[in-house]
Amino acid sequence: MRRGLGIDAGGSSTGWQLVAEDGTVLASGRTGGITGHLYRHDSTELSGEGEQTIGRLKELLAEAGAAGKPSGVVLGAAGLDGTGPAAAQLRSLISSELGLREEAVLVDNDMEIAYRGVFEPAEGVLVYAGTGSIAWHVPRSGPAIRVGGHGYLIDDAGGGFWIGRQALQHTLRWHDSLGAPSNRPLAREVYRQLGSSDWPDIRRHVYGEGRSAVAALARAVARAAARGDETALTISRQAGTELARLANVALQRLGVILPVGLAGGVLNLGEPLLEAFRAALPVGCEIRISDTDPAAAAAQLAVRLRSADPSN
Repeated sequence: MRRGLGIDAGGSSTGWQLVAEDGTVLASGRTGGITGHLYRHDSTELSGEGEQTIGRLKELLAEAGAAGKPSGVVLGAAGLDGTGPAAAQLRSLISSELGLREEAVLVDNDMEIAYRGVFEPAEGVLVYAGTGSIAWHVPRSGPAIRVGGHGYLIDDAGGGFWIGRQALQHTLRWHDSLGAPSNRPLAREVYRQLGSSDWPDIRRHVYGEGRSAVAALARAVARAAARGDETALTISRQAGTELARLANVALQRLGVILPVGLAGGVLNLGEPLLEAFRAALPVGCEIRISDTDPAAAAAQLAVRLRSADPSN
């Protein structure tokens, strides 16, 4: 029986699925962030983040392999160049750990994998917003067109980190003005998720856990928005407008109106974000909202890769 292992590697967390060729999910799981940023600057030496990625990937492969040897593996990782040395190292690691030929392993930028789950080449523009935000178009030939995706330190407006940072800013500024924790719905949700309203605790959590802790606060914004909190609703709408901007820039560069897809964790912010997203796109533009799990899409693609083991 052919089995495909799909890995959706992100900066905040990584999900995986092992599926049979009939689509049956055999196993699935989630681990910490895995990225394509393996090396120190201008070096082939692993960075601390790279060592963490290798360790987490080995653990993931061991867990997935225990549920059944895959015949193919597809890994999509944020910030990865599918033809670069980091991709080559990850491909070699996966094939070695699972006993597969490298031809049975596809390692590429996560957006290449995500795009295939929504559009055929040249069919549309995909806006993906998880921890960060990016727009992506795969032409029939030539390199992909990308807009955004510059990372949370530079931009990534509309993504989870940006949303969580907005929530933290408002919450802490209210605290500063009052000299005490705010009782606004958004502040209460932020404090609830962080487990404390004390600055020393918040500082340890945010700076100790890094970008994933900030991006996770998008869930607090979603909960507060559902309760009618005006600040949370404003953040959600601003996020939708920022994400539409990415699509509009891509469409302008292409010189044609194509369908626009939206995918990623920010869909959890619901209708306020979606309404703003729709309103900021060209009139008549077809919109596809994709809630397909990227790991599931990658696993289905992995099933179709040629196996080195005829018994699979």
